[in-house]
Amino acid sequence: MIYLFIIIKILQINKMSIPTFDFIPQYDRIIYSTAYDAIIQLELSEYVIKEQKNGFIFSQSSSEVSAIYDKIIELGYNGHSGASFGFILRTMQYIMKNGYDNFKNDYLNKNK
Repeated sequence: MIYLFIIIKILQINKMSIPTFDFIPQYDRIIYSTAYDAIIQLELSEYVIKEQKNGFIFSQSSSEVSAIYDKIIELGYNGHSGASFGFILRTMQYIMKNGYDNFKNDYLNKNK
């Protein structure tokens, strides 16, 4: 229940819809949803929003990046390579900076 409250508050602050990622093919949806849920549940959205000068995959020694990675596995996805993990964190950074609706529109426009 507390996580739902936190998610709603973050969404209100960022003026975002509740992410369902329903426009992404089913076989990829878990990659997006577990990453998003991990960041929200760990309350690391501010960390992800901050620019990572050396990239996320080169920050894997940081406790935040390790916590996100472990939480993604706990939530049910265990297939990341270093590149896919860096990619999904940059995607989550975009969503948290620009909003889910903007990400959805961009994704749909690029994947027509």
